[in-house]
Amino acid sequence: MASRAEQKALARAKRIEYERKLVEDARRKQRLARLGGVVIAAAVIIVAAIVISSKNSPSAPVKPNSKASKIVEARVDKLLSGIPQSGNTLGSPNAPVQVTFYGDLECSACDYFADAPTTDTSDGIPGSGLENQLINTYVRPGQAQIVYRSLETATGSGATPDMFPTQQAAVGSAGLQQKAWYYIELFYNEQGAEGTTYVTPTFLDNLAKQVPGLNYNEWLGDLSNDSSLTTQVSSDERAAAAAGYNSTPTIVIKGPKGQAAAISGVPTGEWSQIQKDIKAVR
Repeated sequence: MASRAEQKALARAKRIEYERKLVEDARRKQRLARLGGVVIAAAVIIVAAIVISSKNSPSAPVKPNSKASKIVEARVDKLLSGIPQSGNTLGSPNAPVQVTFYGDLECSACDYFADAPTTDTSDGIPGSGLENQLINTYVRPGQAQIVYRSLETATGSGATPDMFPTQQAAVGSAGLQQKAWYYIELFYNEQGAEGTTYVTPTFLDNLAKQVPGLNYNEWLGDLSNDSSLTTQVSSDERAAAAAGYNSTPTIVIKGPKGQAAAISGVPTGEWSQIQKDIKAVR
């Protein structure tokens, strides 16, 4: 049986290959769009230049208190406002369907799943919009809830000591104030380039200060002193390993009629599969 380190290395390699294919797919679509006419071609060339530039220069996280950060805060608040939260769960406790999202906050494939198509991911390509569709179509109306669980696949690839337990516990600490999903969405929307050293205590603090209504001092105290938060991170990882999940994002959908096969990775067009699985388990 492979060691935990070997499992993480394998998961990281699979995710990097997946992300490479995402970028290639985006560029292939841009090339095809050029056939649509001169005007479209000009627009595609501009977009391609932006993508290539982004890939050549690693994305930096959004600066706190900047114009960009205010735009992100407004976008996240619009997505989540009015939806009940409890711990790491978003949505009504009476929802018949539960969607579990195993993620690593530094994973750029998770960023692709979480970001809207109008937002560039840290890989320099537009987000999939899938999580937004899931929240607006099923979670907001009370038909489903989303539970966020931790699974390390990307964080350890950075050059600094592994921040994974702390950054994931930061979500749990916000969850103690029913604000976990604000923290999750802000992190993904402000994510830096994977494998770089942007995640620091200061970065985590700045995210917390952006969460509307969060008591920062209480959040910091819980993060520093509540060992149950990191214990939960470890528990999530053990549960993922026991189920055979070794990549992020992994999406698990279950309801009164059972559990659908886990979706590992979220390629373009996966929305129809998510809809099909929700219908099957309701």
